[in-house]
Amino acid sequence: MVTIHTPETGFLSGVSEDIESDEIAGPINDLLSLIDPDQYIGDLLELDYDHADILVHDSHKIRVDGLPHGCLLVASRVTPEQFESNGYTQNDVSLLLLRVAGSVKLNSDINLDQTRFDTVQRSHDTDQNYDDARQTDQFTLNLLRYSGVRCRILGTLRVPRTAGQQPSQLHFGADIGNFYAGQGMKIYKLSGQALQRVVNFHDRSLGNQTKTQIGRLRYSAAINETDTPESVQILISAEDFIEQRTALFGMTRTGKSNATKIIVASLFNLRSTENGTKVGQLIFDPNGEYANDNPQDKECIRNLKYAKATAEDEVHTYGLYHHPFDPDRHITKINFFGDPEPLFNPTQDDTNNALHNLYQGKQIIDDALIEEDAGYIQDFRNADLTAKSDLNDWGELIRFRRRIFVYRSILADSGFDCRGHANVKGLFGKEIRNLMSQSDVIGSFVGALKSGSMSWQVAGDFTKALAEWIKEKSFKDFDRQHALDNDGRAWSDVHLRNLLRFYDNTRAQAVIQNVRVWHDFDSQSDYAEKIVEQLRQGKLVIVDQVLGDESMNRQASERIVRLLLREQQRSFSHPRVDDVTGDIVKPPPVIVYIEEAHNLLPRANEDDTTQIWTRLAKEGAKFNIGMVYSTQEPSSIQTNILKNTENWFIAHLNNTDETNQIRKFNDFDDFTNSI
Repeated sequence: MVTIHTPETGFLSGVSEDIESDEIAGPINDLLSLIDPDQYIGDLLELDYDHADILVHDSHKIRVDGLPHGCLLVASRVTPEQFESNGYTQNDVSLLLLRVAGSVKLNSDINLDQTRFDTVQRSHDTDQNYDDARQTDQFTLNLLRYSGVRCRILGTLRVPRTAGQQPSQLHFGADIGNFYAGQGMKIYKLSGQALQRVVNFHDRSLGNQTKTQIGRLRYSAAINETDTPESVQILISAEDFIEQRTALFGMTRTGKSNATKIIVASLFNLRSTENGTKVGQLIFDPNGEYANDNPQDKECIRNLKYAKATAEDEVHTYGLYHHPFDPDRHITKINFFGDPEPLFNPTQDDTNNALHNLYQGKQIIDDALIEEDAGYIQDFRNADLTAKSDLNDWGELIRFRRRIFVYRSILADSGFDCRGHANVKGLFGKEIRNLMSQSDVIGSFVGALKSGSMSWQVAGDFTKALAEWIKEKSFKDFDRQHALDNDGRAWSDVHLRNLLRFYDNTRAQAVIQNVRVWHDFDSQSDYAEKIVEQLRQGKLVIVDQVLGDESMNRQASERIVRLLLREQQRSFSHPRVDDVTGDIVKPPPVIVYIEEAHNLLPRANEDDTTQIWTRLAKEGAKFNIGMVYSTQEPSSIQTNILKNTENWFIAHLNNTDETNQIRKFNDFDDFTNSI
């Protein structure tokens, strides 16, 4: 049954009565609750696929407490006929969601501008405003108070359904499916509960989501935040950050870190929800504010481990040094010398496992030297120390052990802490020792070589002398003859010679001495592997980088992320199958946080898309890795990363270079002036 509504009651209030009386279920009520007749602001003038122009009168602006830039509106054609008790029309019941983008000229503005000029001119040099009744008649004033407002179309709120079926849940689509040139629409300002529902809308088909308040809506700094129905809570859904890339931009002290902490805490608290979702979170903390109590926050994210007794093992901190208030901190150092390699019947796997940390240390050193373009440094970086399958060949085993000895001697000579003695037994045979004894450069070391043992300090001096001696004619002749006598296999090999080129200049040694801070002779494991293991178990890991060389911190971060990506890729390409459901299981969710991102991420002028951070931005979602990064300068970040960012948090930016960079993405062009 349809009630006939009189003009006095208004058709919208009548629709609400019909719905209540007919007990039409939730989704339609959800839609109509967004329309408040008291918030009527104007009528549609023109509609296109991306914008709507509306006619507004000053009296309506006053009644709804203003129409600020960026204000959210809805446009509606709802009529009672759509809600007959015997069914619904085939057309979707829908509202257009609009955002105020600016003003637009009306067809009548040319004449009205002249009228306004005349009235202002009459009031010039008087104490009266031009809209004073003594200056302008009410009819003219009424015409002058109309204005055009251009709105951006954000999308459509609708209740989709099929004939003969009840409407489904409220749905939002970020466009419009059609428009008609000859249809009017009423425009309403969103405020209060309706506004809060729209700005915090989410697709219910995704299930219940965990919401956390991150702030309040404030259209303008001129609006008192606490005294307006537009000041509604802004909630974030923790699930929206999983697999996503999120940017936080703004000048210092505009809340980037606070927003990050809210995100971290929200995701951490998912483990306490009904689903018990655990998300691994990795924070690179350049200022130590997440890992350490500080005057700014009075506490830190690390203290989430104390929120519940069961959370103690869910938060782990890492740093270069122990901290007096963080006794459980893990130290981010490895033993660059590795464990002693097996000497008797060694297998390739056993040998490489024993030398795992040595290889990791070599990689760190190679990364530290990556920007050095000298040929001898590149040769040193290219020296391969890994064990091959030919270790059962005695000659190849000796060559391999000799390379490891020379490399360790270079570390010792470069000041890396070490203890004990170097085992050189069998590495330098009688024939080569006899030749050495004839040289003033290296002859003094023959006795130690014959004994089979020497201190690491002596080993360093010996290796430096060896690098000089192999350039002498006597050695070159010996090496050439050795190759002739042994099927082309010289006494030296290319990797040994590459290692010894380290001493061609002092530059390489000066660089790797900065790496010593990451070395701990007593370390038994690789912290990067431990971090990745904890992340994949859903734990929160904070890497305190407030101490340490900037370039080394960057290198350590890249090594961790590279290892994480590799493990996630492995879980993707060789997935686990759920024992109960039989479904293929995705890699575990992990999110990486990069504070002061300009220190770690590739710069805007770098176009190398193979860098680990660029790969993480472009490929991470496939492997269930999210990324949250923050910086004061969006223009400093490589555009490939910006282009793949879904979530944007933008505070104040005071430079046109930065706002112009933001203008390129999404619809931020509407906000660049306010940003």
